[in-house]
Amino acid sequence: MSVDREHDEDDRESVDSLYKNWEVMHSRLRRTGDEVRALHARTTLWHGSEPRYASDWHWIMQAFAREVATAKRSDFESLILQTTELHHRGTGVLNPDRGPEPIPSPFVRHMPPDQDEIEAKRRQRQIRHVLAYQQHIRQCLKHFVTAWTALIDGCLICDWEMIDDEFPKLAQLLEEAQRAFDIWVSLDR
Repeated sequence: MSVDREHDEDDRESVDSLYKNWEVMHSRLRRTGDEVRALHARTTLWHGSEPRYASDWHWIMQAFAREVATAKRSDFESLILQTTELHHRGTGVLNPDRGPEPIPSPFVRHMPPDQDEIEAKRRQRQIRHVLAYQQHIRQCLKHFVTAWTALIDGCLICDWEMIDDEFPKLAQLLEEAQRAFDIWVSLDR
């Protein structure tokens, strides 16, 4: 009888520890999405006047690259494994009444591969062109948050395919935003 009670207490402590680790990982991943969401908010007009030069957004691009660098596929795989373990221990984390319903993000919108050449041939800086690159960066930031949220929500319902679908988009979105920024920088010269 006492052996069973000790086993139950040990099991309860391990579930508590597992749940705490799961919450920490989940929160850490959500924080990255929150950081990029804040960067996106900093690019909106209500935050101030429209930036005139790419150098005004240099820090945003650096911060975005830093956040994308934290994205590790293994973290999402680990979140699924921890979620599965918690489910098997009867914690109710996969309860369909309380769980998220992930919505896949759209395909990544790409600029034409030769967009930098097209812009170089124009040899002029027109504000409408600059605004297009600013908007492309904004859309990439917003799309990143959507894909990141879909990834986390997919992991919380143990959807391995969501990782395969959404994770590659993260690097693509940084690449697209960086391309738009680089072209904008070239227009400022």
